[in-house]
Amino acid sequence: MKRPSRDTWLAIGLLTILVIVTIAAAVYQTGQEEGKLPPLASFSSAPDGARALRLWLEQLDYTVGDEVGESFRPPDSADVALILEPTTPITEQEWQTIDAWIDRGGTLVLAGEGRWFTSNMPLAVGHYGFQMTYPNAREAITLTAQSPLLTSPPLKEPAHARPNAYLRPDHDDFVTHLAVGSKPVLVSFPQGQGRVIICTAAFPFTNAGLKEEGNPELALNVVTTSSRPDSGGKPAIWFDEWHHGVQPRRSVAAGPQDWLRYTPSGRAVLYTAAVIFAALALGGRRFGRAVPLPKRIARRAPLEHITAIANLSRRAGHRQAVLRYHYQRLKRDLGKRYRLSPTLPDDEYAAQLAEFNPNVDPQELLSLLARLQKRKVSESEMIQLAAEVAAWLKE
Repeated sequence: MKRPSRDTWLAIGLLTILVIVTIAAAVYQTGQEEGKLPPLASFSSAPDGARALRLWLEQLDYTVGDEVGESFRPPDSADVALILEPTTPITEQEWQTIDAWIDRGGTLVLAGEGRWFTSNMPLAVGHYGFQMTYPNAREAITLTAQSPLLTSPPLKEPAHARPNAYLRPDHDDFVTHLAVGSKPVLVSFPQGQGRVIICTAAFPFTNAGLKEEGNPELALNVVTTSSRPDSGGKPAIWFDEWHHGVQPRRSVAAGPQDWLRYTPSGRAVLYTAAVIFAALALGGRRFGRAVPLPKRIARRAPLEHITAIANLSRRAGHRQAVLRYHYQRLKRDLGKRYRLSPTLPDDEYAAQLAEFNPNVDPQELLSLLARLQKRKVSESEMIQLAAEVAAWLKE
């Protein structure tokens, strides 16, 4: 039986990885659909969701919405904005948008405990100069009201808020409404024409918390508080689901990066590139087969190299360099036998050479040396001078 090739095993491995990734994605998506939703989301029916609060407000004839646009912005028609346990970081630009909306008269309710791993509540309260602290151990917690905010409707029964975090302020220009001893749990302060309410007791706003006595009245007092004098009988309430990950997908790609990230065809390109990279990495081979060298190689003659160099020198106009070479070569080779330095002046060099060799005509030698130092010579003249140098060296 023929054993599978290496490419076959590689294809089987990639297919196995693809199947595992597909199954994991399906399981994750199923888990998301089965209730693993962000805490205090108005569309979550889980015990820690806030769907019951939204339905209750709608039943009480409050105008409730959670609409989002292409970018984050609280609706101008909303009187109260609820940011409950944000799980997506709030950017600096979004904070500027929120603060501008508050300055125009809106009321922001920022509630959460920050005990979830994905919660950005501690960073959110830090924007307003607060820090969140947590008790070392679960102890008997008694909430005490410290200002008359919670009067509409009045709290007939003590609220079972179960706060798991407290506020530690960096300033003192706020009003404490609920506290555990000296530790604030629910505070508010004005900003522009609006108001900011911060609450670290998130349990009264959840589906499970609204079932306990006192919590509905507490939640209704906080949620329905509006600082706008012209808000009418009942304020319009907006749930911020943008920071629970509910953001519109971009229908138009602004550039190649958005096209790759937000369109199915772009993601297909990324997936294909990842599969190809994995195949190359696992295969550990070249991009193509090695091309063997031909057995018979037609080598070029040495004369071709010399001819090529000569043609390059001719095009570059290296005539003076060639003449300088022949000038130095003539003086070096002629004086080599008699130990004459080629650096001597031409007239002195010719006179001393004539003393050693009577057959040398000093005037003829000086004439050749002078012509070899000319600046402008033609190609035919250069060849003639090179031939004369060769004749002198043969003698």
